[in-house]
Amino acid sequence: MAKVSVIIPVYNGAATIGRALASVFAQTFTDYEVMVINDGSTDDTAAVLSRYGDRIRVITQPNRGLSAARNAGVRASHGEYLAFLDDDDQWMPEKLARCVPVLDADPGCALAYTLAVKVDAQGELMGSQSQTEGQPDGVESPTMQEMLTRPWNVVPSQFVVRRDVFERCGGFHERFVTSCEDLYFLLTAREYGGFRCVPEPLLRKETRPLYPKALEREPECDLFVELVRDRYGASADGLIDGFRRSRVKVLRHLGHILIDEGRPEDARRCLARVLHYEPASPKAYYRYLKTFILPRGARASASTDRPGV
Repeated sequence: MAKVSVIIPVYNGAATIGRALASVFAQTFTDYEVMVINDGSTDDTAAVLSRYGDRIRVITQPNRGLSAARNAGVRASHGEYLAFLDDDDQWMPEKLARCVPVLDADPGCALAYTLAVKVDAQGELMGSQSQTEGQPDGVESPTMQEMLTRPWNVVPSQFVVRRDVFERCGGFHERFVTSCEDLYFLLTAREYGGFRCVPEPLLRKETRPLYPKALEREPECDLFVELVRDRYGASADGLIDGFRRSRVKVLRHLGHILIDEGRPEDARRCLARVLHYEPASPKAYYRYLKTFILPRGARASASTDRPGV
């Protein structure tokens, strides 16, 4: 039985899955099995996967989303530890070799995670980045209280988790299809043990355009808030407040970018969602209404914003 089960969900990832798999096969730690879940792909993903033969095990299912795909991979796997990798991400060669000993040495550690660097669709580093990229709020091993006080998150490609912890959590909540499943999973996983950081950037995380992805995630953001309130009650007020503020920041920033690109209708959709979070904010209404007075194709710079807005 392999020590680590590598779980890779893929949906229409024919162009990227090869890079992800190459990064697994380049690992210096070799006691692993690879489960690839083809989640209803309609491109050439199946053909690409067929080239790997028995180096991987492929599970094919109708499209059900990230959570259901990862859970299916875990159910079919046998490793003591679970390592997740998205089809458009890549591990550095030492990823597993650095995480596995952390879990081996500390039975009370539920999950070990690494730092990350952001790359574009061509795999090139984005801007100047420090080695603290991927370290949430500088908190290496948050207590449960800290996680309920403010948002804390690392993406699944960054962490390795004990199978027994994953199973006690019930896996990834399958009502989450495209987002927030990691946030909720980390909360529940922290109930069963501590987290440890491997302070090295051992993940290359692909970053894609924010629009329309950020807006499409909003229904699942509402679901996240609902589930957190149901599970943790008033003790999670700080987390929920911080989560809402983070969503406002993303959507407001995206609205400004879209205005600058001369796309007032798209900007309006984002800023209307800001009103959902800030229904009593005059500034939020000002930003939203401003999208109606910009002519189509106009390129308004950030400097044209009213000061303080």
